[in-house]
Amino acid sequence: MRKQLAATVSRRSRGAKIEWARRNIEPGSTVLLVGASIPRTDDLGIDNIVERGIGEFADIHALVYDWGDPRLGCPFTRGDACDLPFPDQSFDYVFSNAVIEHVGGPDRARAMLDESKRVARRGAFHTTPDRWFPVETHTLIPLLHWLPRSFQHRAFATAGKPYWNLQSFWLFGRRSLLRLSSDFRVERLSPLVLIAVWRL
Repeated sequence: MRKQLAATVSRRSRGAKIEWARRNIEPGSTVLLVGASIPRTDDLGIDNIVERGIGEFADIHALVYDWGDPRLGCPFTRGDACDLPFPDQSFDYVFSNAVIEHVGGPDRARAMLDESKRVARRGAFHTTPDRWFPVETHTLIPLLHWLPRSFQHRAFATAGKPYWNLQSFWLFGRRSLLRLSSDFRVERLSPLVLIAVWRL
């Protein structure tokens, strides 16, 4: 039941992200989707919804860390979001959905923003869950992600989520996201979702 509720909330959130992308990315634009990958067996149909939605109106290419999602129907390249394997200004836009919190902390997140700006001609957009939303969206556990980072792994392990670590889960709030790059502003899409935005 809790998982179904989370999937419903996630679908609504992802729908809002698609609408935001439609307002900010011109139809027919080339878009690099950073982080789209093969759906998990437990994804409840929500994996890559945003990426598939953007693919309905844009010319997409996926940067993946394992294999591409056949439902996207687009070319894909395996690579690192923090060291993109493309020349400068290769795409009109770069877009990532809830990837930046998984790249390994602030230094790598800063590199991801810099790289997205380098390969984009018109803009780069990165969504992420807000650290200060009371429920942690990956684990569905409330409040533990508000603890000092040095206590988080032990707290999540005690709560039955031993996979939580600061290499794979480094959540950003509005201020910490803004500190990554003065070239990006941060918009709030909902109480749950922030978007780092750079536009030429």
